[in-house]
Amino acid sequence: MKNRTFCNPVNINYQYQHYFNGRESADPAVVLFKGEYYLFASHGSGYWVSEDLANWNFIEADLVRQPQFRLFAPATMVLGDRLYLAHSEGGDVMYSENPKDPDSWVNLGHPYVWNDPALFLDDDGKVYMFDGLSDIAPLRAARLDPDDGMALLEGPVDIFQSDKDRRGFERRGNCNEINDARPHLEGPWMFKTGGKYYLTYAVPGTEYSAYCDGCAVADSPMGPYRYAESSPAVYKATGFLRGCGHGCLFADKNGNLWKMDTVSIGVNHMFERRLCLYPSKIGADGELYTNTVRGDYPMLLPHLTKDPFGEGDAGWHLLSLNAASEASSILDEAHGPEMAADENMKDWWSAGTGEPDEWISFDLGETGTVCAVQVNFADQDTERVSGRHNGFSYRYTVEASEDGENWFLLIDRRDNGDDCPHEYFELEEPMRLRAFRLTNRGEIPAGGRFAVSGFRVFGRSDVPPPAAPAFTARRCEDEREMTVCWTPAEGAEGYIVRFGIHPDERNTHWQVIGDNKAHIRCLTAGVGYYVSVDAYNKGGLTRGKEIQTV
Repeated sequence: MKNRTFCNPVNINYQYQHYFNGRESADPAVVLFKGEYYLFASHGSGYWVSEDLANWNFIEADLVRQPQFRLFAPATMVLGDRLYLAHSEGGDVMYSENPKDPDSWVNLGHPYVWNDPALFLDDDGKVYMFDGLSDIAPLRAARLDPDDGMALLEGPVDIFQSDKDRRGFERRGNCNEINDARPHLEGPWMFKTGGKYYLTYAVPGTEYSAYCDGCAVADSPMGPYRYAESSPAVYKATGFLRGCGHGCLFADKNGNLWKMDTVSIGVNHMFERRLCLYPSKIGADGELYTNTVRGDYPMLLPHLTKDPFGEGDAGWHLLSLNAASEASSILDEAHGPEMAADENMKDWWSAGTGEPDEWISFDLGETGTVCAVQVNFADQDTERVSGRHNGFSYRYTVEASEDGENWFLLIDRRDNGDDCPHEYFELEEPMRLRAFRLTNRGEIPAGGRFAVSGFRVFGRSDVPPPAAPAFTARRCEDEREMTVCWTPAEGAEGYIVRFGIHPDERNTHWQVIGDNKAHIRCLTAGVGYYVSVDAYNKGGLTRGKEIQTV
């Protein structure tokens, strides 16, 4: 039985990099070409192909012949029967008519030096390049000649600049708390719909949980651009996955919009990153929105719903938050077993070794209806390795129990040959379960220790969902900030503050676990917001009906 759902982060074979002890993929560019999706990412040594945006097959490039695939920040474009590709750091423009053959790429060179490029084909056949990667310089646009090897026809010209003194989400920091440093303005991407040109851009820096995408809109590719006050267009600084910036906006086979972006881990290195996929839309007000609420919970596969933005949530809830946990060993106090159930991918449990039979167990405290399990591994004390021919894979088993005493084998990955650190398993049929035990059965990739950043169980609990709380929202003296406080709801595990510039488009959010207040710093000065507060637990989520203005 094939999965009906997927769960972020995107589960691909993230590559170990030579410049730090860990994995990285970032700056994704997805394009639909000849009925299949192609995914390119920074430092990928190749690229991936998929039929459904969830199951990806890797195509390895010859780095001797095509060293471009070592570079950062790819950009894609389809023109006729050709798939075009460019990379940051002044990488060449390339094209292929058959990208399933990695030797088919043809290099055209580059008419000028760019960083973080974005290729764009307009309806009239004109081709443009957008780029920018700086804490000082603005984004740029140029027009290229597709009939002359992408030679420069016009520009580059400056089109958009950051403004952290007005836009709170452009400030650095995991919570946009750093005022005295300019943001990195980078990663432009162009998408056209309804006669409007939507330019997304990434700020404030890839190492932060608050890494996100803003948006600017124009009537012409070369501008002038107006700042979209609904920005940030993609924002997720809280929850299991944190950070969602510098990526691509694209339409799937059904015409629905999706945003694939970069997730920040940043523990072993500032470039320790993953990929995420969220549904997007153009709202009735003409603004670009992305739905990241519960964006790290199971979602329906893109082709299984007509409205991924509004109806893509699978409806399952997290059963494993702060589950009672034990482990065979613990590396130190900073890596206790509770870290594998605290809904934060930036910390993790680590065993004392990477030897077989190291284990970690979880007790949900009660029996629930389990629909899916996600196992997220972390890199702890790995060796400095690189490339894709290391023979790495996680080999493990997951045992389960309904009563915590009688166990059976639920997931068997002892023969696993895929080096994917974020495996997601949808059960063929829901099962009544209470306890789980994850056991290492092989050699840990890159000689590391057995480490888990998140063992996550999804399904339905018998406990009733909490009521939405009464709350108070107050704009701060610094208009880029607001404080929201609420009365704790009985039985709640967490809260979601939703806000936006339109009462029906409260699509930006801040998730809170273990507190009854939030100080949010990502607003735009001079812009009014509508605010509501949801409450949730393992039994469900209750949307807040009360809306306040700030």
